[in-house]
Amino acid sequence: MAHILAIGRRLQTFRALRHRDYRWFWIGSNAQALGRGMQFLILGWLVLELTDSAARMGFMIFLYGTPTLGFVLFGGTFADRFDRRALLMLTQSLVAVLVLGIAVLETAGLVALWHVYSAAFVLGTLQAINTPARLAIVRDLVDRDDLMNAVVLNSAVMNSGRILGPAVAGLVIELTEIAPALYLAAGCFCVGTVTLFMVRQIPPAAGAERSNILSELWSGLRYCWSNPVTFTVIGIGFAFGFFAMPYSQLLPAFAKLALDIGAGGAGILMTGAGIGSLFGTFVMASMGNSPHKNWLLLGCIFLFGTALFCLAWSQWFWLSWAILFLVGMGSIVPMGTTVLQLSVPGEYQGRVMSVWYVSAALMFIGSYPMTLVAEHISWTAAFAGGAAIYLSIAAVLGLWRPTLRRLQV
Repeated sequence: MAHILAIGRRLQTFRALRHRDYRWFWIGSNAQALGRGMQFLILGWLVLELTDSAARMGFMIFLYGTPTLGFVLFGGTFADRFDRRALLMLTQSLVAVLVLGIAVLETAGLVALWHVYSAAFVLGTLQAINTPARLAIVRDLVDRDDLMNAVVLNSAVMNSGRILGPAVAGLVIELTEIAPALYLAAGCFCVGTVTLFMVRQIPPAAGAERSNILSELWSGLRYCWSNPVTFTVIGIGFAFGFFAMPYSQLLPAFAKLALDIGAGGAGILMTGAGIGSLFGTFVMASMGNSPHKNWLLLGCIFLFGTALFCLAWSQWFWLSWAILFLVGMGSIVPMGTTVLQLSVPGEYQGRVMSVWYVSAALMFIGSYPMTLVAEHISWTAAFAGGAAIYLSIAAVLGLWRPTLRRLQV
């Protein structure tokens, strides 16, 4: 009997994969996530090799985030107006071409800092269009009862990329050079694009007949501001993105400059948070359509902030890895995405998801000031200060205000 129940729980964890189109999308997302997980370590390490400066690396991340922050809202409008699959195919193929171009320059020994800066800016623009469509398309591929499971599995894919991507990239760089790692990342983006051809039954865009993009954008922003649930969740997400999540982009610099380890060790360190996130998302996936999503979200919020505050004081590699595991478990992205997708009408999905993704864009913007604090004061001040501010804002929005505490979705 116990064996049968265990099998049932495993099937419950992967129940969204019974939908054919979602299954192909999920397979392609694995390849795309692996490439993206490799991309950030490779480009960050390339800047560190060229400059040996955490601030220069932080500025590269800032350049990535600037167009993401500027265009992501329009990316959500595009996701509501146009074919989401086509948007994903176009943007992912362009990312592959761009990463391949940097690989060719590195192979020829011609790569310069401005090449990496320019590539980061264009990559940020493409991701601003890609990510809202990637988040919004999930609802098109599964039934409502499977939506939480699909969102969590999608998050698990991204976390698997965060686990394998840096580890693979660091290993390839240690054994060969940066160029082979770039070629491998470009190949992953190509695979992710090809699998989208197998996704067939996408409902037509709800906004296909609309004509004024700016008015649609404004109506989406107004909805986010006026709806108590979206205001609360997205507000916490903004604090999460700007003050707390920049740590994830700065781990290569933290590893090289604070812990004095190489690319391979940096990759292993980055997998700690990824494994924690993957473990957390599979736990949530096994819960099915839990009625306590609000308390799960609050638990993630305070686990993340507390663990990040502890990371600020760690000076040992494996202790840092263990703390990063807890940081990863506390990622609010899966539950925040689920709460929003279950609370928001279908015609606003793309725009609300794009506003939600602004929190992810803010982590790139917040990386630069965090590196400046790390260089001019200390890494302890950078991580602990960010965690404290995030926890304070989350306490006001999530606990002092009643919206999230009383929410039922």
